[in-house]
Amino acid sequence: MSGTTQGRVADQIRAAIEAGEYPTGASLPSSDDLAKKYGVNRNTAQKAIRQLATEGYLELTRRHRPKVRERPRHLTVVRDRNVYRDEIGYFFDRNAKDWRALETPTRGVAVPPEHVADLLGVPRGQDVFTRHRKMGPPGAQTAYQVATSYIPMALVAEIPALGAAKPGPGGIYDRLEKHFDAPLEWHETICARHPDEEEQAALRLTGNSPVLVVTREARIRRGDEVLVAEVNETRMPATQFAVSYAVRRDSSAAWPRSEGVA
Repeated sequence: MSGTTQGRVADQIRAAIEAGEYPTGASLPSSDDLAKKYGVNRNTAQKAIRQLATEGYLELTRRHRPKVRERPRHLTVVRDRNVYRDEIGYFFDRNAKDWRALETPTRGVAVPPEHVADLLGVPRGQDVFTRHRKMGPPGAQTAYQVATSYIPMALVAEIPALGAAKPGPGGIYDRLEKHFDAPLEWHETICARHPDEEEQAALRLTGNSPVLVVTREARIRRGDEVLVAEVNETRMPATQFAVSYAVRRDSSAAWPRSEGVA
């Protein structure tokens, strides 16, 4: 249980929600009633409610009592540092192998975020081609993650399949490897931030519930040049995903240690 009074109240309300005392879609009692029930002041009860909203248990709307949201999906995917392949093509989340687009993916032209433009090596403010999809397991009503691919316009002109609604077997990654006759390599950077309005709607998050952002560069060699052919940004609720990887020894940490090394 949490150590603060606010945390203890949040623990009790959370337990009541998980026990079904407050079912999905039901409204919680007023802050005054909750304060009386748990023997705290109104301010503490309101802080506990805001905490549970941040965790995804409650939906807050002005001038309405807090409403219980669909039970938060607890840890669903542990990402590792490997790429896999099946009959469909490459995939990166082993636990999400069967996930598919929940609706028809969209394509378009847009100005990418500045850090994405820098990774692609295109001028900031210049349009690139985008492919956007909402992903989830079979039967899911709400996306578990949203992903956007950014591809330089010049590369789409060079390989038209990259911009097609159906790029073909293996998707855009197989088209790139076939065109350049070289294997792709990937580099990922992971950070957390607050979701924008689109992400809040797609993932059913509140504005102060963080998302985990995986920025993946797809690199391929063209002669002596290494080209960043695509940047993919995948966003997912930070409370439901984790990253797992092996910790490898650098040569400086080799075992057995050399004589004289502390």
